[in-house]
Amino acid sequence: MKYPWKGQEDNRGKLFGHSPCCPPKNDLLLLYCAVDVKSLYAGGSLGKGYPWPKPQQCPRCKGLRLWGHGYAERYFEGFREPLWVKRYRCPDCRAVHTCRPDGYFERYRYPVVAVVMSLINKIIHGRWLRCISRQNQLPWYRAAWSWCSLRQSISTLSLEHLQQYVAGRLFGSMQSDPLRL
Repeated sequence: MKYPWKGQEDNRGKLFGHSPCCPPKNDLLLLYCAVDVKSLYAGGSLGKGYPWPKPQQCPRCKGLRLWGHGYAERYFEGFREPLWVKRYRCPDCRAVHTCRPDGYFERYRYPVVAVVMSLINKIIHGRWLRCISRQNQLPWYRAAWSWCSLRQSISTLSLEHLQQYVAGRLFGSMQSDPLRL
């Protein structure tokens, strides 16, 4: 690609190409684990010492080698401090996979139960839950509506659509398969 105002070519494609360090957005980079979040926190006593299960293979390329890649801090609702979650790296495809507790959607700090209850309340009663701020709940509704509208033409979200959304996010995708114990 040329930049007409600079008269230069874009060399990023030559330098990086389809670099595995920048995988496409639809690649799986999260590993869901059946984890007791309270014991993970345990007043900060376990922290990095929590015994995270190691996956048998890479969820992205199915390679058999996975290396520990340290820990990352993640925030979950109900805890003042971030929790340490284990990361693994595949040397074959160079993807870094982050473990996360089983009862949480990808990119959400609230448990699945809280998200689903909020959406049910919005669908049935037309208002948000009072115990969670509206600014946290609105993106959940928009994400559910967008996910459902990609699969079928809908004007508003219904309970049937919500059921499809939750089933698709938890059980119909590869996101929940690798470390579901």
